[in-house]
Amino acid sequence: MDLITPINTLIDKTEELLGHSPHPAVVLLPVGGWAVSNICDAIGMLSGNETFDDAARISMGIGLAGASVAVVTGLRDYGFIPEDRPSHEVATRHAVGNAVAGSLMAASFVMRSHDHMNGRRPSLLARTLGLAGGGLALYTAWLGGKLVQEYGEAVKPVMDALSESEEDDDARGRARLSPESPLGTRAG
Repeated sequence: MDLITPINTLIDKTEELLGHSPHPAVVLLPVGGWAVSNICDAIGMLSGNETFDDAARISMGIGLAGASVAVVTGLRDYGFIPEDRPSHEVATRHAVGNAVAGSLMAASFVMRSHDHMNGRRPSLLARTLGLAGGGLALYTAWLGGKLVQEYGEAVKPVMDALSESEEDDDARGRARLSPESPLGTRAG
């Protein structure tokens, strides 16, 4: 048995339960964890209180754990966006940006953990990598919102309507919805 089939089955069942992709729900862990980490880092640097260093490291680890799930669900969603659709470029920037943000956070976490085990406060490099990763994650979260709000990606009524119709792909976001949709009406 391959590893991918049970993962896809789990994502399918979660999607049935939620009525949409689980990706928007699971991205809250990395975005939230990394935002808390950055805030704790800033407070720790300004106050000198080492408790905030620990909080920054722990919340960063929680964000990394959440990112592992977000990557799987995000890549699955990405695989359903045709390359010729205008949103594909935005989705690619979103994915690559998240890969870089996650790498920055992972490097920072490793450095922080090493410093912590040796009884030291996080280095300036570890903090800088974390702050850079957090800033980039906010930008990629905005791109994710743009994919949903402006392009209607992964909005089930929109995706169902696109796959059932032969209409052009010029409509964006809510403009793609049918009048029967609980999310809005078709513009024009």
